[in-house]
Amino acid sequence: MGLLPYLLLVLLPTVVISLWAAWRVRSTYAKWDKVDSGIQMSAFDFARYLLNSQGLNDVNVESTQGNLTDHYDPRSGTLRVSQGVSGSRVRGNFNPLEQQLGYADSSRGLSVAAVAVIAHEVGHAKQHQQRDPAMALRQVVVPVAQIGSTLAPWLVIIGVFMNFFGLAVVGLAFFGAAVAFTFVTLPVEFGASNRALAFVEPLGMVGERGSGAKAVLRAAGWTYVAAALTALLTFLYYLMIVLGSRR
Repeated sequence: MGLLPYLLLVLLPTVVISLWAAWRVRSTYAKWDKVDSGIQMSAFDFARYLLNSQGLNDVNVESTQGNLTDHYDPRSGTLRVSQGVSGSRVRGNFNPLEQQLGYADSSRGLSVAAVAVIAHEVGHAKQHQQRDPAMALRQVVVPVAQIGSTLAPWLVIIGVFMNFFGLAVVGLAFFGAAVAFTFVTLPVEFGASNRALAFVEPLGMVGERGSGAKAVLRAAGWTYVAAALTALLTFLYYLMIVLGSRR
């Protein structure tokens, strides 16, 4: 298999898919980052409030560098809010809910986009607490997937060039674990998004705001779909190389 088949079958489609998914996330987030959610708390206060409301009082909230690098770490039980999301405050109308909670700010509140992102990570924390099967499976696959994504391509290439079919097959198996990880991730991510919407709806995220939250989470979900398709295309290309080497 030469360079041209690789460009046409793997590189070009994966670049197009990845760029489209990244553009959709950025553009959707930017749009709804300008819309007031009606929740006038800081990002950290809101994360703490939402965690506590779900009985996740033991989960820590920390800051992390970057933009949209928000994540929940099940190993340490920590929800990390990115600098981009934590700095997302827009002018909006005062919401009596925040006065009751003691977080009132009459001039600035969280954007719809920021609320959706934080609620999504709380969804992951809830999955962890409830021992969600898909999340548990993903944690099991992680070590093999990490090896597969780095070592497997070299095993395939060395196996093919040295005519060592067994080594190439081992490489395929490891890379298959990396592909499996991307597909196991899909129900975990979409499940967290469904939980997120259920968390924020009682807080007034309905109508336009609810639609905005759904749009942000849907766009984020497409990045994981893109990653899964990219991994699958790469695996199929490696498979063709290995099978072709046997002729």
